[in-house]
Amino acid sequence: MKKKMLISLLVVSFFNYIGCYSYYTLSEEEINAGKPLPDESLKLILNDERQFNCSPPFVKNEYDVYYLKVDKPGRFLIGRGDKTIKDNRVITAFEGIVPGEMIDSSKIFIINDEEYSVYWTKDNARLSFKKGEFIDILPEQGTGYYLWKPNEIEKKISFDEIKEIQESNINWYVIGPITVLCVAALIGTVLLAVQAPHN
Repeated sequence: MKKKMLISLLVVSFFNYIGCYSYYTLSEEEINAGKPLPDESLKLILNDERQFNCSPPFVKNEYDVYYLKVDKPGRFLIGRGDKTIKDNRVITAFEGIVPGEMIDSSKIFIINDEEYSVYWTKDNARLSFKKGEFIDILPEQGTGYYLWKPNEIEKKISFDEIKEIQESNINWYVIGPITVLCVAALIGTVLLAVQAPHN
């Protein structure tokens, strides 16, 4: 009986997993209107058919590949590390994006054979990042989608390399019926377990 219940739950979970999420291709009108929004996960399909699933910076996903869309050339510092405020010397965790105009200066340090990049900002903060835990996008690198996976990849994709931009969304037409199916399956397995003869 336990095996039957386990199989039922696995089947229901499987259908729930495959049915809830989908991607749809953004139209040219939607892109010109500002889609995708900065907080949306997306799939980039390139002219050579390569695909990249990515999320906004630090929004967890199964790939942990983050993107930043740069429409106008500029400087952007993206990373996770430590932040120290000059006035109180308190160290806190930092995770975010710093626009270039806020960066005052920077320097690389080697501590115990480990490389750190330190940035001082105009609001009296000191940001410290280990190698591979940040990217520093410069204006001369131009526009496009910048992809980053901590300690693994850093890649720029130009807008003219992109064939399609697909946005992640919840498939409400599927999730409703599947939710009902899940509840029915669970009730059915519980009733079978209760009615089954006990040895």
